[in-house]
Amino acid sequence: MSRDKLDKRMEQLLKRQTKDAVNLKNETWNRIDIELFSSTPDIEKKRKRKRKGFAIAGMSIAAIIAILVFGMNTEPGQAMFHGLKDMFIEEKQEEIELEGEKEDTNVQLETNEELRYVIYIDEDRYKMIEGETSDRIETLDPLPEQFPEVYMEITRVEDATTEEVVEAIKQEINNDKDMEFRREESVTEPIEAEMIQGMGLEYTNEFGKTGHQWDTPIHRYYVTDEDEGQVFVIKQVYFLEAAEGHGARFHYMLESFQVVK
Repeated sequence: MSRDKLDKRMEQLLKRQTKDAVNLKNETWNRIDIELFSSTPDIEKKRKRKRKGFAIAGMSIAAIIAILVFGMNTEPGQAMFHGLKDMFIEEKQEEIELEGEKEDTNVQLETNEELRYVIYIDEDRYKMIEGETSDRIETLDPLPEQFPEVYMEITRVEDATTEEVVEAIKQEINNDKDMEFRREESVTEPIEAEMIQGMGLEYTNEFGKTGHQWDTPIHRYYVTDEDEGQVFVIKQVYFLEAAEGHGARFHYMLESFQVVK
């Protein structure tokens, strides 16, 4: 159900419950007035009707209060009444560790209302580029031409299981003549997911020595557990020399990734 439809349904429900409560209140007081001032009142019936009227009106009002309390005190309820940006701190500072050195980093909240996720990014080095089917976190300034691509991409895949998406990614890596599949494992950090990694092919230099070079590309994928027929795929792209820089920063940013239902 879309956000707009959900908001509209909630609004209609609240209006209907409020109207019912007002009507029942008026009806109850009318009955009390008639019975109290009737020339031949039936005292027992009068008491029963008063109790019944108050009970029904009370239940309707209680229903409204319950809906409001639910909306204010639960994550799904808050999401119905507020946008994602209203539910999280806009900016904050975090301490990360790169190559053994601790560093204070300013992070900025980024949200996607359609895909229903939030993530904090290092606003001093990266920016969020929103796309039609996925979002991409890129460097603030383009890298020089001699450097391979660097980015982190977030995509939601619908009508698929985690296993199906993992197999599709592995097949994609194997079909790339410049990449090779390196490993797959279940991880809990930076998020709980299936991690798949592909890496550029080894080079052979003029002396016949093989190995990876500084600019060997690394493609790392995180595939979340299936939830209601959908999974999230986070793809990190960087190169060997940047593994301790961009790769580590992507790791820390991804720790803040959260799906909000």
